[in-house]
Order: sequence, then structure tokens, then C-alpha cells
Amino acid sequence: MRTVYQSTDDLGHTLRALKLSKEDQQDPVYLGLVIHDREVLFRTRENSSRDFVLQKIKEFVAAHSPSLNTQPA
Repeated sequence: MRTVYQSTDDLGHTLRALKLSKEDQQDPVYLGLVIHDREVLFRTRENSSRDFVLQKIKEFVAAHSPSLNTQPA
């Protein structure tokens, strides 16, 4: 297992994609995580690609980030 992407967004979430490779499988599995204060908020395992996992991470963060429209004036 190795980290193929790691970043931190403006809200302090750690965004991480890991590549999982097994000897008996040719196609790697990618694990996407969103972590905040050591708590895993989102996890996905995909066989497709790292970019697909990163897209899922971005979709999760966008759906759960505070919107400017919902804040009181």
C-alpha cells in the first residue's frame, strides 16, 4: 500500500488516496479517504483509477462543506 495523493483543504480535512496492490491481482485497488481530527469521514474503494477516487473525494467534500448561501447574514 502506498500513498499516491495527499492534501489538506481549507477546512482542515486530510484528503488521501492510497494504492493497494496484491501479488495475486494485476489491477490495483484505490482507497480514498477524507479524515478530520483522526476521524474518517468518508471512505471509498474503487478498482477503476486514482482519478476516479479523487473525484469521489472532491464530490464528498463539496457536498459537506459549508455553503455561503446557508450562513446567516
